[in-house]
Amino acid sequence: MAFHSFHFLLSFIVVLLLARVCFESYPSAKKTLLLIASYYFYMCWDWRFAGLLLLITLINYVVGPKIEQAKSQFCQRVWLWVSLCSSLGILGYFKYANFFIEGMNELLTSVGFSGEVAYLNIVLPVGISFYTFQSISYTIDIYKGNTKSVKSIRDFALFVSFFPQLVAGPIVRAKDFLPQLSSDVRGVVPSFEHGIALILRGYIKKVAIADVLAVHFVDPAFSDPSNYSPVFLLLGIYAYSFQVYMDFSGYSDIARGIAKTLGYELQINFNRPYKAISVSNFWQRWHISMSSFFRDYLYFGLGGAKRGNVYANLMVTFIMIGIWHGAGWNFVLYGCVHGTYICVERYARSRRALLNQPEKDYVGVRYIVQIFWIFNLIAFSRLLFRGGSVEGAINYAHAMLNVEHWATPVSAIGVLALTIAVLAHYVPDNWTFEWKRVYARLPVLSQAITLAVTTILMLVLSNSDAPFVYFQF
Repeated sequence: MAFHSFHFLLSFIVVLLLARVCFESYPSAKKTLLLIASYYFYMCWDWRFAGLLLLITLINYVVGPKIEQAKSQFCQRVWLWVSLCSSLGILGYFKYANFFIEGMNELLTSVGFSGEVAYLNIVLPVGISFYTFQSISYTIDIYKGNTKSVKSIRDFALFVSFFPQLVAGPIVRAKDFLPQLSSDVRGVVPSFEHGIALILRGYIKKVAIADVLAVHFVDPAFSDPSNYSPVFLLLGIYAYSFQVYMDFSGYSDIARGIAKTLGYELQINFNRPYKAISVSNFWQRWHISMSSFFRDYLYFGLGGAKRGNVYANLMVTFIMIGIWHGAGWNFVLYGCVHGTYICVERYARSRRALLNQPEKDYVGVRYIVQIFWIFNLIAFSRLLFRGGSVEGAINYAHAMLNVEHWATPVSAIGVLALTIAVLAHYVPDNWTFEWKRVYARLPVLSQAITLAVTTILMLVLSNSDAPFVYFQF
């Protein structure tokens, strides 16, 4: 059930109305309602997935108190490994089993064996990477002493399955979300209007910008790059970067907005990533809940800059970030590319510190040039994403060097969407936040009219066959 479908809109209105009524006097009933709604939302994708979601929930719910009550650190570690191995094992089976079988078959072929291991008939459960990481954040934080185990299985199940962010994040941590469930705050939700404004912004990003860029630039360019000019293929790369940003940040806006209307806060997941002045800075701004998860739980777990080789720790972390996105050598290479970027930047910073040189100060034209340079590094690395494979990325890059084709089917609506995407990203921050405050100050009737008109337009323009990009991860 996609956020931009009529089915979801009707379901959300029903849940919102019931939750607002229940919220007045019965917070416990509200949580039960949201848990039922969350499982209904997930089962609309495939009812079989609900059993997997429940299994991962039960494993970590049971293990959490075992870690907390263990009498020795050794026992704590044993229970933590039970959580990690079972949860990540389930994720690995569904997401990576066929990738490993493919690698095994290639290895057998290379040494002369004619047979091959049969591939498994596996359907990848939507959002499994997200809710698996949420579940293990609970047991890891208990082990590290950052949170306490929760007694209510309903609260824990709602934390894992909360429908606004269930299938594409933000990745919510137990220590941030569970306290919100345990506090029985009564009365009117204070951020309701801001939540609605976020939802509207998310729909506009997805339907009016991301989907338009896909139709007019990205899909044609990547479907058969050999038929288009280098100029159009370059625009296709730039358009894809803004498509994936508008699409994913739009989903995050909708998720955060829905959560706000229901009385909960989710983490901000994006902070103008294409304003980054380094690749390190980009990862501090892009998919923040995921990048910070790998930083806190993997990079620091490996030793960070304090234990082992910092460059090896960085490379392992970014290779795993690449693999998290999908089972394929293109994702492995994507992680290697970004890990290399980060290692080079860290080495340069260390070198400057050793020589007592100040950090580079980017101002004026130099600032603009640096932003453009980093944006291009990021954009071209995404050939490994949209190209579908290493071979697909190479073919696209090769087509960009072919000056024999001059087909550049640029449309006015495509250029307009790309222009709006660029301007919306680079305008001052206070401009984009001001419109939410303006909406919140409007009279109720004006808010209702704005909401109704925008919703109708988005439903008319939306294409339910164009899912959010990060659903595949």
